[in-house]
Amino acid sequence: MYENASRRSIMCIDMRCFYASCIASLENLDVMKTPIAVVGNFNQKGSIVLAASSMMKTRFQVKMGKRNYVHDFSED
Repeated sequence: MYENASRRSIMCIDMRCFYASCIASLENLDVMKTPIAVVGNFNQKGSIVLAASSMMKTRFQVKMGKRNYVHDFSED
């Protein structure tokens, strides 16, 4: 099927996770150990989680696409 296709490398980047990783790096946070979420609008109830780090998923049971994401992380 691909025998006539050119041989080249293609790289795909999930920009939401990439952005979160960049911000974590600027803030000197370890993206593997810090709960990070990219949320549509954190101040609006019913906003959607666009991306979440592994720690965020396990510690807070956050799922991508989840709505009504409201949590005060200052207490944790």
